[in-house]
Amino acid sequence: MSSDTDDVGGIAPPGDQPAADPFAGPDPFAGPEWEPAPLGTAVPEPGVRRVKRSHRKSRRLRRMRRTGWIMIGVGALIVLCGVYLVVTALLARSRLEAARSAVSQVRAELAAGNVAAARAAAHRLADEASGAHDLTTGPVWALAAGIPDGGEPFATIRGITAGLDRLASNVVPQLVAVADEITPAALRNADGTINLGPIAAAAPALDRAAGGIAAAVGSIGALPAHTWLHSADAARAQVLSLLGHLGDTVGTADTAAHVVPPMLGADGPRSYLLVFQNDAEARGTGGLPGAFAVVTASAGRLHFDAFYSDAEMAGVTAGVDFGAQYDQLFDGAGTTTLFGNANLSPHFPYAAQIWASMWQRKSGQRVDGVIAVDPTALSYLLGATGPVTTHDGTLVDAGDVVALTQSTVYAKYPEPDQNDERKLYLLEIARAVSGRLSTLPPDPKALVHAAGRAAGERRILVWSADPDLEDRLVGTPVGGAVPRTGAPFVGLSIVNDGGNKLDYYLDRSLIWQRTGCGAQRQVQVTIALTNNAPASGLSYNVVSRSDIHDYPVAPGDNRLMVSYYATDGALMHDVKIDGRPTTATVGQQFGHPVFVIDVEVPRGRTTTVTLALTEPDAAGAPVVLRQPLVRPLHVTLRDQSCG
Repeated sequence: MSSDTDDVGGIAPPGDQPAADPFAGPDPFAGPEWEPAPLGTAVPEPGVRRVKRSHRKSRRLRRMRRTGWIMIGVGALIVLCGVYLVVTALLARSRLEAARSAVSQVRAELAAGNVAAARAAAHRLADEASGAHDLTTGPVWALAAGIPDGGEPFATIRGITAGLDRLASNVVPQLVAVADEITPAALRNADGTINLGPIAAAAPALDRAAGGIAAAVGSIGALPAHTWLHSADAARAQVLSLLGHLGDTVGTADTAAHVVPPMLGADGPRSYLLVFQNDAEARGTGGLPGAFAVVTASAGRLHFDAFYSDAEMAGVTAGVDFGAQYDQLFDGAGTTTLFGNANLSPHFPYAAQIWASMWQRKSGQRVDGVIAVDPTALSYLLGATGPVTTHDGTLVDAGDVVALTQSTVYAKYPEPDQNDERKLYLLEIARAVSGRLSTLPPDPKALVHAAGRAAGERRILVWSADPDLEDRLVGTPVGGAVPRTGAPFVGLSIVNDGGNKLDYYLDRSLIWQRTGCGAQRQVQVTIALTNNAPASGLSYNVVSRSDIHDYPVAPGDNRLMVSYYATDGALMHDVKIDGRPTTATVGQQFGHPVFVIDVEVPRGRTTTVTLALTEPDAAGAPVVLRQPLVRPLHVTLRDQSCG
């Protein structure tokens, strides 16, 4: 009889047959290459091998379970992070929209002089911007923004919220504080003159604010613009647009704080030519220069020394030289010998220097600057001050000054031999309006707003003979300069070439369309000019033609010199008038190719000029040069996206 074997050893006693092995059969843990160990090698007993293999299998299963749980945990963490990103992004978007709205409100209230409302909007902006920034900080957003080829929208959103938060906490409070110091009561002295002290004192804070806005625009502008998330791209573009408008407002205020006190005589008397432009006969800076005045500014007070008609400058030649490019464009046009042609170029500093030189040669007086205004600007200002009455009892108010000075006056004095009477009448209107503007009203807020509107539309233009002041003016709309820029440029300038006053009835529209992608892009410019002059009832001075032409014309037909200022490096391939090929004179100004086309615009018709150009792929939004005339220029920009 054989005895039971020990469960541990699993070995039968010598001489006995082993019991049936419950593990008999193929070893599931043995590899296909297993062979018996060589003689003399210690071999574990079969039971021991099974235990060790079982332990290895258990450890392997435990490792697999741990790896599985880790993978599940990582996946769950990724899902949670994704959910967190989505939720916080939605919340941040909501707060960003509220912050953008607050930026717009701050700008509008500051421009209107409503300090209390601006302060409330600034507090709301700070709260919303801080909340959006808090939602997009932390390790999850940092990791998401750092993902190669995928994290760009998160980086854009983080950058936007950070930039707005800095703006709300550092820049906007300075602007509100400045507005609180420059109140209508603080600006107006008891005698109605301007108190220049608060304006000058605001300059340092406005400098810092302008710098802060520029820094925010720079940091947000450097963020990825074309990502896989359209809402992030749109938010970036919207914020940059808002900051651009805010920057323009602050930049104008900053320029005014530096320029207005010295120009208004804070450091001693200053003298100026004030030129009235008549937009019924178009010139590059607006309209034909007619009446002008000599003005003295001292300690915030304006005094109109004398008024003159344009006839005062007859036969006077300016002593200026603007170089070969200017001479090529305006050769033979008499810009330095005819007072009325001094402003054929849309670059106002040219016209101002010509007029100043003419006056110095005429009178011996060297003025400190030149200011130009048009009737639309006067309408804005009269809207703030109220109407005036001339010596002959004519009531001049905001609603009729444009028509009165550019249309009605020609019906009042229709004959050529009444030109002197007409000019005296216009001088009387200029005196009356200027007298009203020589002192501030009890509440100057509306007047300041009206002046800002006119300056923004290039209807008030200022040039200073002081180089430091002119450097500050030249980059603003009130400086009236044609800018040097590498951005896409869209500039339309029209000069009346018929010697009439038909531009009172002129409508203008321009479509700029850029297509194709690459280093060179195709641009088509479509300019539509509509002559809305009535068929009858217009006086000789309105419809007369002084140009030389070899084709028949009818009363009311107009002739225009159309100049298109293009992007630096642009080339013209084709130009047409109403679909028929024509030619253009080509020149250059401030880095811009200038294409000049002679265009006849019959009464009651629309004449269309089209230019086909190739332009470099210039970065940035198109810069539009808007010539101020009686009727506004309508501009449409169509740009193919090349992301």
